[in-house]
Amino acid sequence: MRYQIVFWDSGGTIFGPGRDGPLAEKPSPREVREGRVHRVSLALEMFGHRAPSDLGRVLQDTSSELQEKLGARYSLERLASGVYERLSLPVRPEETILVADAIGGPRYRTWLWDGVADALKALAEAGVRMGVIADTDWTGRMMSRALAGVGLREYFGPVICSCDIGVCKPAPEIFAAARELIPDVPSGSPVLYVGDNLEKDVGGAIAFGWDAAYHVTTKGGSSGRAVLDFVQYQDLVTLVAG
Repeated sequence: MRYQIVFWDSGGTIFGPGRDGPLAEKPSPREVREGRVHRVSLALEMFGHRAPSDLGRVLQDTSSELQEKLGARYSLERLASGVYERLSLPVRPEETILVADAIGGPRYRTWLWDGVADALKALAEAGVRMGVIADTDWTGRMMSRALAGVGLREYFGPVICSCDIGVCKPAPEIFAAARELIPDVPSGSPVLYVGDNLEKDVGGAIAFGWDAAYHVTTKGGSSGRAVLDFVQYQDLVTLVAG
């Protein structure tokens, strides 16, 4: 086995962009994004609160203010609490956590890149330890929920999201935080990071001392920076198996 540990990016590597137009998978990512106001309205009403007629504006204004204030620590869970504050509602985590899920919405299995589920299963069955490192306003709890929803959570150990620790890729701290959560593999063991962004994923992992595999989603490759440029996920399985 060439790599005992493999960390994955999320969007662009596990989840794809989906499709719009006549061949769109329903529901599409765009439809889920556009449905957030309706979902939040229903969630508020479920808890006995009246949703304002300008809820969309409330969400947008609160989001903009919190992103400016919190920077990398901005998350959808913080947004949900901020919406409660703006609406002069008591901030109860029992409610706002679920409202955050309503803001984010589901991620569907049809959005996965072709072959990624089979690759994850093959690597897990081979004993590879895996985790997720993602730049996202979804908290680790939310990302774990999304992965569970598409049947992939069982393949991952640590799920590290930038908003939880206030650091984004390519900063070394986010890679270090993830590696510390797999302490039972010797520190000198090679680690592979799989991502689709040359600067944040490939560059960040290499600078931290890991190898990188580059998921090619547009024209061009990594120009030799990654140990593998791939489109087919089976090629990644072959690389990891050594």
